[in-house]
Amino acid sequence: MVLLTEKLAKRYFNFKLENRHHAITHPQPEELSSSLLAFKSYVSKSIDQLALDLKPGSETLSLTWFGRCFDLLPLINKAFAKLVADIDYPMSKWEIFSIEGYYLSYTLSLLELLNSISSCFSHLGQASLSLVHGLTLVENSPSLATKPYLKAIQLQQGCFSTNFGQDHDDEKRVFFSGKEWIVHEAVKEMRSIGFWVCGVMLSCLYGDGKPYMELRKIAGGFDGGSLVATLDSKIGEQLMKQRPIFSEIKEVNNAVSNLLVASDEVRHDAAKELQTKLSVLEKLSDDIRKEVDNLFANVMTQRSELIDGFRLQKQPQK
Repeated sequence: MVLLTEKLAKRYFNFKLENRHHAITHPQPEELSSSLLAFKSYVSKSIDQLALDLKPGSETLSLTWFGRCFDLLPLINKAFAKLVADIDYPMSKWEIFSIEGYYLSYTLSLLELLNSISSCFSHLGQASLSLVHGLTLVENSPSLATKPYLKAIQLQQGCFSTNFGQDHDDEKRVFFSGKEWIVHEAVKEMRSIGFWVCGVMLSCLYGDGKPYMELRKIAGGFDGGSLVATLDSKIGEQLMKQRPIFSEIKEVNNAVSNLLVASDEVRHDAAKELQTKLSVLEKLSDDIRKEVDNLFANVMTQRSELIDGFRLQKQPQK
């Protein structure tokens, strides 16, 4: 995934430099269309349901619940494809500079974030495998198992950083009208939801609110007119004030602690408890990681098709 992102980034920025001479002369946007309203309404229904299903007062977020939040990304991607079809403005008709600068910039950022999420789940998978191996040893050699293998899951360490902090500023220098404006508004919602989902996911996988706070800043906030404002109002403060961690990871670590201090009489039951918690975490992690990989591939395909279409537009007519 890392190499693919780097190649795509170079391809995009080289292409952007080639087209920088295009003038920005777009008039002010027109009134909101019914198609855009339908797009927002469709996405809002899923977000509102997620907000209703979020348990109030919970100290930690559930990966079970948040996996459904991640489903917002492919959902809004499909809704966006329907929108451009409804208004008869497919990617092949987009202006080379205006929409290109916003859509490709956002999707490149999304690919970087998905790559980071995938890396976190790889780290989580390795930690889970170590615990699984420790459980196979605990019955016969409890002392051997506890030393190198039966350890609480340590969340991935490292400094989270982004290289796309200028996205919000670039948007202010471009004006859109008609169908361009409709697509721009839809991408704006995709960007807000994408940054929110990835920010919360990464914060809970790093155990650090910094990813959420940085992406919130880049997105210009998740409140106000953003569709994701309802969800953010329920958990945003928690992410900034507490050390975020998914409840399933916390439960595994609690089960590890219980097993390490268990007496001979209850060690078997404690090991079974840890095994159950691990199975739940592994299943959820595998499912979400597959979704991450699928979304990464789909977004990269869309970007490639768009860039190829622009290149064809540039070719001289015979």
